[in-house]
Amino acid sequence: MVAPRKPTAEKPLSVDERLGLDRFEPDEEPFIEVDTELCKHCVPKPCLYVCPAKVYTWEEGELVYNIDGCLELGACLVVCNKIGRGAIKWNYPRGGHGVHFRFG
Repeated sequence: MVAPRKPTAEKPLSVDERLGLDRFEPDEEPFIEVDTELCKHCVPKPCLYVCPAKVYTWEEGELVYNIDGCLELGACLVVCNKIGRGAIKWNYPRGGHGVHFRFG
């Protein structure tokens, strides 16, 4: 006797589709602060490459960041302190704020 097969999705979800299922609750108190003057003198700019949510961008010679949509990995803090200039100050958002993952 063959066991019945579990139903499967037509195709696996992409990373962007999975992230689209998450909910973000913005906090009026910023949980990431960046000394953007220090960033001007940072050669490797590791935060631009390590953040999967693309919180950090380089526009017209300045670091621009938008914490809405931050996945709260903290990788930006680590690479900024180890490779960069130590310009990022990062904490988790206050309770009930930030990212709420809905899909594993």
